[in-house]
Amino acid sequence: MRFNLADNPVTRALSKICDMVCLNILWLVCCIPIVTIGASTTALYSIMLKMVKNEEGYIFKGFFKAFKENFKQSTIMWLLFVVLWIVWWLDYNFAGSLPGTFGFLFRALFLLLGFVLLSVMIYAFPLTARYVNPIGATLKNALILTVAKLPYTFLMVIVIVASILGSLWNTVTFMFAIPLWLLVGGSLIAWVNSWILRRVFTIFEGKDGNGQ
Repeated sequence: MRFNLADNPVTRALSKICDMVCLNILWLVCCIPIVTIGASTTALYSIMLKMVKNEEGYIFKGFFKAFKENFKQSTIMWLLFVVLWIVWWLDYNFAGSLPGTFGFLFRALFLLLGFVLLSVMIYAFPLTARYVNPIGATLKNALILTVAKLPYTFLMVIVIVASILGSLWNTVTFMFAIPLWLLVGGSLIAWVNSWILRRVFTIFEGKDGNGQ
């Protein structure tokens, strides 16, 4: 009997973990200039959306190809989100200085707007990775998905927020989280969200999940 090492479940699992570590390092390195975070995240999702369907191919070549092809659009969107988050933060803090019920209502309103902004941001880069659309159409589709697929939206927001808050919970969790984020944190979140996005994108691709 011949034994094919490539068909071993343990080997396949270790190969996936190695790919995720490599992707995480690529993502972090390409995020270092800060302004390239959008392009790097789009490239990460470009590979992850294929990985969850076992279609990833060459990791390094695919990552840099997606990074280059989507650089301009992803960078513009990233800078737009940065500006919107700054405005949101200033307005939220202003609302926090208002007294009584008036201040409470405004803070609740800005928390809702913050949820919508984060949700649109979560969808925008995978949509850029998956589909060819101008920025306006991409953001519009991200907003539509935020509402149309609200349970999935909540789930992805929880994954990201819980990961960040858990990492910053106390000194112990922070020290434990640092090496985890450096090795696999970002790619692991993208992998989990990509599984969710497979179901979300059926709104564009049909139930078989086959699209562009």
